[in-house]
Amino acid sequence: MSGFEEGEGELLTLHYPKPLPMRLDRWLVAQRPEQSRARIQKFIDAGYVRVNGVMGRAKTPLRPGDEVQLWMPPPEPLPYLLAEDIPLDVLYEDEHLIVLNKPAGLTVHPAPGNRDGTLVNALLHHCPDLPGIGGEMRPGIVHRLDKDTTGCIVVAKSQEALVKLQVQIQKRIASRQYLAVIHGVPKADEGTVVGAIGRHPIDRKKYAVVSEGGRHACTHWKLVERLGDYSLLRFKLDTGRTHQIRVHCAHLGHPIVGDVTYSRCRKLPLELPGQALHAVHLGLVHPISGERLVFEAPLPETFERLLAVLRRRLQTGPVIPLGPLAMAEQNLHAFIAAVLQDPALQQQLSTTAAADADEVAAIARASGFELSPKDLVSHADGALVEYQDEDYFMKPLWWELAG
Repeated sequence: MSGFEEGEGELLTLHYPKPLPMRLDRWLVAQRPEQSRARIQKFIDAGYVRVNGVMGRAKTPLRPGDEVQLWMPPPEPLPYLLAEDIPLDVLYEDEHLIVLNKPAGLTVHPAPGNRDGTLVNALLHHCPDLPGIGGEMRPGIVHRLDKDTTGCIVVAKSQEALVKLQVQIQKRIASRQYLAVIHGVPKADEGTVVGAIGRHPIDRKKYAVVSEGGRHACTHWKLVERLGDYSLLRFKLDTGRTHQIRVHCAHLGHPIVGDVTYSRCRKLPLELPGQALHAVHLGLVHPISGERLVFEAPLPETFERLLAVLRRRLQTGPVIPLGPLAMAEQNLHAFIAAVLQDPALQQQLSTTAAADADEVAAIARASGFELSPKDLVSHADGALVEYQDEDYFMKPLWWELAG
């Protein structure tokens, strides 16, 4: 690795303006939002940051007038990542991100023993002018889909887009919905599975709902269609754990059709390339423009044929229309109806403090409506909020936009 100002790169000179001291690493993260905290730490550890001409440390206190120089070398190519001409089904693309309809059988990211034939290899060929992410010439994987899971996946083409999109995933601003055909018919029409997911206690290649050592996972599901001994379900995720929907379905006793990992061998209605699980919907806020974007990925041919076979057996069509999960929508719409009829409440919600979703949720609860900040922010894929300065604020007169 080259040293400070050696070779090609960009030198950024800043001056610390605050009256009170602040740690170097924390201030730099705030000044360079397109860089992750981990990336800033790597710059500091590599000696690429100097304070008044002296090499800085993460805990170096900055004082008024201090000169901070940040040297950013160009991205380094990863020798094992090779561009490959693999066809991509592009749903949307601009200079900052690309949204794809991933097919079954395509692994997202290279791993030991599987360094080619992946989505990343295909993206390197599709995006030859990739600027580099995390100091490496690679596309930024925001979230993953299992190898045989199909549907919507968003990939960042710049460091700034990656950081902002990951924030949306972590704060549940980005909405993700899935369709799956499962074995059996649930007793209820909808429900929620809350179960920590960790390594299977016996088979370490699998995951399971565990009582200790797992990570919190929450999956909402709704029955879309009864198909005899099978069912079509729609899922909405509050978390994004590895194999989450597949593990939770197996935990319910209704594993996904075609999932050889989490279901026992059963005779299937037709041959499938993998589990019948499809990421049908993705909603997000554009990381640069702030525009709300919603994408729908059409079902793959094998999924459509599976549904056709099961419906033909019953000589029926969908009995419940496909549509997004409602969850807390009824409470939200009831609160909005109350706001529209109450000028005093509208005045209260028009104050500066009420631009924050937490404050609006508190006002709603004080008025007798059970709402959480997440319900407000995620409604209609973020239609009621604006993304500014790394945070989300309620739009003016948002109650008139709810629809």
